[in-house]
This record gives sequence, structure tokens and C-alpha cells, in this order.
Amino acid sequence: MNYTPKQQEAIQTIDKNLQIIACAGSGKTQVISQRIINILQSGVTPSKVIAFTYTEKAAAGLQARILKLCREQIPGQKGLAEMYVG
Repeated sequence: MNYTPKQQEAIQTIDKNLQIIACAGSGKTQVISQRIINILQSGVTPSKVIAFTYTEKAAAGLQARILKLCREQIPGQKGLAEMYVG
């Protein structure tokens, strides 16, 4: 996927907390999901990852996207059930 410079900056920022605000359809879920994959690839365990969103429906979508990207990019990652997405 092609990311904008600001999206790429958010994806690559793994050493501090971020609040991502953008309009519907702008790619927030993809950016957050890819950022979480990068965080996991850096050695952070899933139990240390917390992602919040506004609704349970959005949380379910975010969790599904994270799991999909994880299967594609870091197969064999253990402990994903310990990650909090809500």
C-alpha cells in the first residue's frame, strides 16, 4: 500500500504514544494496524500493546486488520490474544 508522508511518519513512530485523528476513509485503521505490526517487529510483546478506538465495531475491525497483517508479515507471532484492542 502507498502511504502519504504523514501516514508513513505515524507508522514509523514506535517509540511514543500517538493519537491519530482523520476523516472516515482516510486509512486510519490501516495506518494503526501497520504501526502495531512495526511495534511487534521491534520486539515489543503483544501484551504491552494497547489500542483504543471509539466503538466496539471499530475495535473489532482494527483487531481483524492487525491479525491479517500479522499473519502476512510476521507469521508465527505468539501471544496476540494478550494484546488489548477495544
